[in-house]
Amino acid sequence: MTEPRRIAAATMGNPGGGLFDNPWPPGSPAVGQRVAVFAYEVTKVDGVAADARSFHVAPVETAAWGPIGPSRDESQGIEVAWRGCGTGTVVRARGADERTCDVTPDSRTIPWGEDDV
Repeated sequence: MTEPRRIAAATMGNPGGGLFDNPWPPGSPAVGQRVAVFAYEVTKVDGVAADARSFHVAPVETAAWGPIGPSRDESQGIEVAWRGCGTGTVVRARGADERTCDVTPDSRTIPWGEDDV
């Protein structure tokens, strides 16, 4: 049996508060804590299709699946979109200065395919 896949996720940034919002009280998220998983996708750079994403976690009650609102243009010449990826469990909490954690998603199938997890 294979070990569940993990993703590294930023603890800052979510669709409700923006890329730099920190929804966590001190000490959270902690190992074993249930979280919502989101992807911040860069879909275009200077008008050319792109495919880059970063993962972010937020409190579990904010979980969603699929696109969250339309893609939008940013001032840096990029088009971005938030995508809900369901829920997961924190398996490794890093120091507060790193603002990242490792998460095992509940589903192996996320909207763009499990190979990206």
